[in-house]
Amino acid sequence: MIVGGLAIPALLLEALETGRWPRTADEVNRQNLKSLVPEERIQALAPGESSICLYPPPFATVAMSLVGEGANFYYRFGALDQLVPEAAIDIGDFGLGSDAPIFLDYRESPNNPRVIRLCWSEGGRSNTWKVMAPDFPSFMKALGL
Repeated sequence: MIVGGLAIPALLLEALETGRWPRTADEVNRQNLKSLVPEERIQALAPGESSICLYPPPFATVAMSLVGEGANFYYRFGALDQLVPEAAIDIGDFGLGSDAPIFLDYRESPNNPRVIRLCWSEGGRSNTWKVMAPDFPSFMKALGL
């Protein structure tokens, strides 16, 4: 699967095929009732977070979102100066109302993206992107998926 010229990691495709990653809107909504990932695993990757919502295909780059419905959010809160919008694919967030996306970040490697998350800042400072995992296999292992 290619999104904006970027290859989705083989392990994510495998997780979709085997049902370890949500494939439909119904499967996404079920995560609000029963998380796919225990809270302690989420907090190990993202201190302060207690839930995670993994998105189904079709995936989109930030560049695609900037010309669609997500544009206002990213321009206001998305710390775009820290991203390459064409090299970031949205794969999840931290649940209802979190407004903290999780991306595959291809800036350093077009074949082995790291996983990053948006961290909200306090006191009027700019939001920042932080690395959750150095690559997608590490992310999946940390989640226990």
